[in-house]
Amino acid sequence: MAPWFGQSSMVVYSLCTWSLEGSDMLSKTDFIQYLNCPKSLWLKQHKPDVYPEGEFSDFAQKLAAEGYQVEGYVRQLVKEWPDAASCSFQDVFETNEGLHARADMLRENEDGTIDIFEIKSSTSVKDGKPHNQLKDAAFQTIAATRAGRDVRNIFIVHLNKDYVRDGEIDPGGLLTFADETIRVKGLLDETEREIAEALSLLGEAAIDESSCTCLNLSRLHHCDSFDYFNPGIPEYSIYSLPRLFGRKLENFVAEGRFGLDQIELDEVSRLQQPIVRAHNIENPYVDLADIENFIGALAYPLYFLDYETYLSAIPVVDGTGPQQQLPFQFSLHVLHEDGRVDHVEYLADRPELPRPLVEALEGAVGANGSVVTWNKTFENARNNEMGQAFPDKRDFLLGLVDRTVDLMDVFKTGYVDIRFNGSTSIKKVLPVVVPELSYEGMEIGDGTAAMDGWNKMINETDPQKQARLRQALLEYCKLDTLAMVRIFQFVEGLVRGG
Repeated sequence: MAPWFGQSSMVVYSLCTWSLEGSDMLSKTDFIQYLNCPKSLWLKQHKPDVYPEGEFSDFAQKLAAEGYQVEGYVRQLVKEWPDAASCSFQDVFETNEGLHARADMLRENEDGTIDIFEIKSSTSVKDGKPHNQLKDAAFQTIAATRAGRDVRNIFIVHLNKDYVRDGEIDPGGLLTFADETIRVKGLLDETEREIAEALSLLGEAAIDESSCTCLNLSRLHHCDSFDYFNPGIPEYSIYSLPRLFGRKLENFVAEGRFGLDQIELDEVSRLQQPIVRAHNIENPYVDLADIENFIGALAYPLYFLDYETYLSAIPVVDGTGPQQQLPFQFSLHVLHEDGRVDHVEYLADRPELPRPLVEALEGAVGANGSVVTWNKTFENARNNEMGQAFPDKRDFLLGLVDRTVDLMDVFKTGYVDIRFNGSTSIKKVLPVVVPELSYEGMEIGDGTAAMDGWNKMINETDPQKQARLRQALLEYCKLDTLAMVRIFQFVEGLVRGG
């Protein structure tokens, strides 16, 4: 309740007739943005012409589509409820104070109260940044309360992580209705204050635009408008340092030390020091002993392996669960000790458990030799999962895990170029060390696009379009492993030249 706001008149609109006009309203999405960076929301509403609006990416579109899919299964399930007639979807609350909220599902109770249901495509209730689902629900509850409704219960509907598909999707098994009434109502007072602060900020015609609170956050958590509010931050800065957060970051910010030339080596960790060194010497930082240790542990032939996987809220094949990675493709470049390179690839033409993929890989990987990946945690996790799914292939797959090394590790401490800007992503390393290879201009140029491309390919009915997508997928995954071969040859050349 918010007695200090007074009673507000309220109308509940259907989704199809409601529209938002102007920038003097606070939606649930706006509120979550405010919690992450207040000034970013102010800029978006007051200066939309300079706000760096991100593109609606393929992955964002995928998430939105999956949200509607999950809601579809909720609708199926609710039809079977004895009180189904009392349930409605996508009702919108709008208040005189400027709040508007759309309830994924609402249930009218016999005593005049309502229950609110927030529908999510996650496999658990998220209660932290960047998207706190409990705060979502608290905002909805406050909007409904200010509309003159009495909210009795609040549920967050999410996917059951233990559900395994077996035939047609079973909505009752797929969905979990988590009663979060106590936790959400425990946040109402705090959320009321935050809403008041957000509305007050949005009511300001001008604000201090010289910085934003994201200065105290790592680069991964910066708002979209970070560069606008903090134009004096150099391109290579303390935010180029991996795992810099908490008190250490706050101290640097408080002291106004943003440039790497202002940071002493003994102030940062062992993994951060090479970045500072590379910046200060204006050349790549090279630790030949570190690279030699990596190369010395390898056994030929070298198998450069990369998987592409499909991640889906709703499991697409029997034997899989919600948000489970489904491998559908691999590329394998084999580098022999004499320099000869072979290539093997596999791409599934339909949704299926990856047994054919494993069998193809088993036929291509010999009993000896190191398996080289980029970010081995990902490939090893898939190998472990497939080993559990296919017990007869377990020894082979766990053998791959034991033989796997991570080429990315070299670029953490062995070879660090400031042009990587603190990243060890292959997309950052490749243009610097092997500039003649590039992902630019590819129809499919990253893992998210590959996921989307495969989904389109397996559902495409036009043979020519399907063939084009297939070729684009093969070219992308092949480049991933070819890039690893060329990057390895680059670091090997450093050792030979040294």
